[in-house]
Amino acid sequence: EDVKLLQEDLGKVYDWAKENNMTFNGDKFQLLRSGTNHEILNNTYLVTSDNQTIDTSPHAKCLGVYLSDDGTFKHHIEQTIKKARRIAGWILRTFYSLEKDCMLTLWRALVQPVLDYCSQLWSPHMAMDIQALESVQRAYTRQVKAMKELSYWERLKRLGLYSQQRQRERYIITYT
Repeated sequence: EDVKLLQEDLGKVYDWAKENNMTFNGDKFQLLRSGTNHEILNNTYLVTSDNQTIDTSPHAKCLGVYLSDDGTFKHHIEQTIKKARRIAGWILRTFYSLEKDCMLTLWRALVQPVLDYCSQLWSPHMAMDIQALESVQRAYTRQVKAMKELSYWERLKRLGLYSQQRQRERYIITYT
């Protein structure tokens, strides 16, 4: 019955769009299923206005955050780490000056926002995820000139940075 109501709501959205001369790209729709009733989960299908079945996906991206069918943010954390490492690697390959001020500015402008985006929502609680996020900053700060021999915590202190976990905690306190 819930599926029927959801399909009716989807039809209403299509009707509204048609009245307002708008269209939807059915290829961009994703159906995220969650629950414990496997019969409903495996046998439920929604269709677009042109009778195209909406594909199911274990992850759906909404406003830049991956939502998973299991209710965790593990996939989002993995994608965030991958993106941050890609940007950090690009910085290290592109900019030859590894001076403290230059590297710090690039970190704060390009990498830190990726790691901080919506972190109040998906902030990890498992030590494995926390360490994986921290490893991005750990590897990047190691490349700063005259910092290679220092410990991670000493590098953070000299660069005026917080650990990623501390940074997320500050955001949670500030914005909630």
